[in-house]
Amino acid sequence: MKESTKKEIKVGILIALGLIILFSAFFIVGGKEGIFSTRYALFARFDDIEGLTVGAPVRLGGVKVGNVEDISFSDIADAKAIIVEMSIKSKSFIRIREDSKAILASMGLLGDRTVDISLGSTDSEPITPGEFVLTKGGHIIKDVEEIARNAKDISHKINEGEGSMAQIINDPRLYTNLDSLLIIWSDLSRKINEGEGNLAAIINDPTLYKNFNDFLAQSTSLIESINSGEGTLGKLAQDDGLYNHTDSALVALNNTLEKINSGEGTIGQLMENAELYERLNTTLISLDSLLVDLRENPKRYVKLSLF
Repeated sequence: MKESTKKEIKVGILIALGLIILFSAFFIVGGKEGIFSTRYALFARFDDIEGLTVGAPVRLGGVKVGNVEDISFSDIADAKAIIVEMSIKSKSFIRIREDSKAILASMGLLGDRTVDISLGSTDSEPITPGEFVLTKGGHIIKDVEEIARNAKDISHKINEGEGSMAQIINDPRLYTNLDSLLIIWSDLSRKINEGEGNLAAIINDPTLYKNFNDFLAQSTSLIESINSGEGTLGKLAQDDGLYNHTDSALVALNNTLEKINSGEGTIGQLMENAELYERLNTTLISLDSLLVDLRENPKRYVKLSLF
């Protein structure tokens, strides 16, 4: 075999091996990134893409499902919008709903920009490939800048002594009062530990605990006796007769009050019959006058005769 033929065979083998390795790499990467999987186009409009670039990841509910395919200005000259075309894996695309929203985000506080899409509700219809997804404002960098500005304003006001928070932080009396409180608490703790004062006696005296424990034991015993029906309280608690008598008495009292309110009986007549009340009142007045005259002139009513 000629030398040139051998070289050609070797070159062909090397080329074949290279192609095999290349195709294997494509399949391996394709299994992870979905290079050969079906993808659908999805569009979004933003006023400012804030550094978003082609190839940036697209995440759905925090999971990467595609990439930014293209970035262009709107075809309408007066429209202040930038069109972002995204390529989304088909198996994830069906989870994007008409009420899903897209927002510019970042991977980490200072990381690369991404497009984050929220999972829509199950009540909403799936979005159609090639449609525009809703966009939501509130970009992360702007939010961080706004938070930083607010924090700076608050710090300035505190340093200048404006507001209640500044008074609390800058007023030295707070530290003095807190220090005094800690000293008092430390002295009180020391006295308690050393047994000084009434509070220390209460805390350190085991008699208090024993008496309280005995009280709980007696209370438990009393409750058990009542529940078992022992003693007067037990009978009152367990005997249905007391309830029945009380109920009967209340029924009778209620009937009596109803009769009085309806004018039945002497008390009812006194309550309802005005004429009877006036007669009784007149009789009582006459009787009172008679008793007064009897005390003043007893001889007029009492006469004694021996013969």
